[in-house]
Amino acid sequence: MKLSRIEKRVMNSPRHIQRVINRAKSLLCLANLEGKRDFLELGCGNGATSKHIASNYNLNVTGVDLDPEQIELAQRNVKELPNCRFLIGDATQLPFQDNHFDIVLSFGVMHHISNWVDVLREIARVLKAEGYFIYWDLVYPGIIAKVGKSLQHSYGMTTTHELSLFTEAHNFSVLHASRSKSLIFDYYEAVYRKN
Repeated sequence: MKLSRIEKRVMNSPRHIQRVINRAKSLLCLANLEGKRDFLELGCGNGATSKHIASNYNLNVTGVDLDPEQIELAQRNVKELPNCRFLIGDATQLPFQDNHFDIVLSFGVMHHISNWVDVLREIARVLKAEGYFIYWDLVYPGIIAKVGKSLQHSYGMTTTHELSLFTEAHNFSVLHASRSKSLIFDYYEAVYRKN
């Protein structure tokens, strides 16, 4: 799902960009990056996080987003970063071979995709064994997710229970997980390792 103009304005604001980069840095510290080479960011938006990773870590970075306008923004000034590229693509059907990436990052993407489990399947497919899946997004309490799923909508109603069932079934171990509660939805972050 593409973002509205208002959502893009918020996502592309310097304040939001810096918060996302800071969160990515803190979660990357929980992964052992030694020997890791290939990094994928799903829903990369304007590319700020991918560019930061490419500039500060010894990784080949690929950013994917469904929105051509965001990819156009991301591709600006990328010539200075030969280890960084951006592609228009659908996270439910990634254009990469199996076991291609060492690290996959998904921040604030799943709640925009009604078939978010398909995205998880793609992550499991393209991630190498011993690779890391770094996640941060909204999650919903079970009853709210159940009601939301029964309504016609284009948003993903992710629950930590469903996320846990998927990661266990696909042989991911949890290295870190944290949930901060709010009234309607919660924020959930995790670092998973594919065994």
